[in-house]
Amino acid sequence: MSITTTSNLDRFIATHQKSRELWERSLGSSRGIHHDSRHTVPFQVYTSHASGTRKWDVDGNEYIDYSMGHGSLILGHSHPTLVEAVTRQITKGSHFGTEHLAAIEWAELVCRLIPAAERVEFVLTGTEADIMIVQLARAYTGRQKILKFSRQFFGWSDDLYVGVIPPFDQPLPGRLPPITDDAVTNATVVIPCNDDVAMEKALAGKDIAALFLEGGGAHGGGICMPPELVRKARRLTQETGTLLVIDEVISGFRWSPGGYQATVDVTPDLTPLGKIVSGGIGGGAAVCGRADIMELLNMKPGDAEWNRYRRIFHNGTWNANPLIAATGVTMLNIIAQGEVQPTAEATARKLTDGMNRQIEKRGIDGCAYHTSSVLHLHFGKCRKCDRTACYDVEKSTPPEVINALHWYLLLNGVSLLRGTVGWVSAVHTDEDIRQTIAAFGAALDGMVADGVL
Repeated sequence: MSITTTSNLDRFIATHQKSRELWERSLGSSRGIHHDSRHTVPFQVYTSHASGTRKWDVDGNEYIDYSMGHGSLILGHSHPTLVEAVTRQITKGSHFGTEHLAAIEWAELVCRLIPAAERVEFVLTGTEADIMIVQLARAYTGRQKILKFSRQFFGWSDDLYVGVIPPFDQPLPGRLPPITDDAVTNATVVIPCNDDVAMEKALAGKDIAALFLEGGGAHGGGICMPPELVRKARRLTQETGTLLVIDEVISGFRWSPGGYQATVDVTPDLTPLGKIVSGGIGGGAAVCGRADIMELLNMKPGDAEWNRYRRIFHNGTWNANPLIAATGVTMLNIIAQGEVQPTAEATARKLTDGMNRQIEKRGIDGCAYHTSSVLHLHFGKCRKCDRTACYDVEKSTPPEVINALHWYLLLNGVSLLRGTVGWVSAVHTDEDIRQTIAAFGAALDGMVADGVL
């Protein structure tokens, strides 16, 4: 039976009354959300608890979850081994204000797993890690310019948030104005996404401190990056004295125990890590890289000139705190076994295959695809996609379709990040996938009937 968009929206509101009340309450003290990707209409759904692959909202609705802590929970919610690690550590203390054994073990695991990691420095977030890398690159090379592809994301600092949202030749509100003719802001040069010719031209001037690449491609592989481009980037940066940075905040430990860089066999000079590295507990990220570059963080007693004018300063109350270090060590010991990644990726393949069957059955323009175990959905025409990898840098799903898909899926018991991005864990079951595919089909039927698709 065909039902109108209004009645579907009314049904969503009626089954999420407590979430609506909390949303309205939140507007009195904040903007209602704390991450732009959570912005949805008519309001946010508020989660009460989660376990394994499931989460429940304050109205008692149950969902198969694929938002998975924005990709940090490759072992699902409240994994017993991680819960035990947190519980054990919290009884000993959450912050000593000194160094401790777990931080050494954590760093040693990163160095063992990530090819680029000769040394490690812990920070709080992926954004902080990339900020530090910009500083290290400029100090090490004596150059100021940073090079990046449009659409690729490296956190929200002034240096790197440019070129994420079109038009790419204009700074975002609140960002610094251009300071050179070919810079968008603060000496960051933005070139078209995946354009290897533009990359070669930009590097030829030998004035770029670092080239940043997002592991897997823009937005966690939403726009895939050809492996041959990464290999060319490695060759050109070595020839031109530029540092190569592969951002593994999303891809690190998910693509393989050694991250994306291990799967494409390209070792960068520096790598930021986030999400999985801290065991799914917030407040843990890392910078790792070549020892001679990371040495710029070292203090040298008695060398006043080095300590004031050469070294990179780094403070941070919560860096490598015992609680996060304990969960990070526990997670990476599991990750190191190499079983989690292929399990999650195989499950993602089953999910996207099933979703594509639902799309094809209804004759809809769209596709589902995965990069490693990251799920992507697109609706509309796509020029460079074979449903295993998508290289179309211009594709765009209309915001109203994204928003509608989000709450149509919620109505059918599935939670993705705004409906189009998800992270498949190693604990999603075949039954989860079967239910998700059926729910996706039901959501599509509703959207077609209501004229959204």
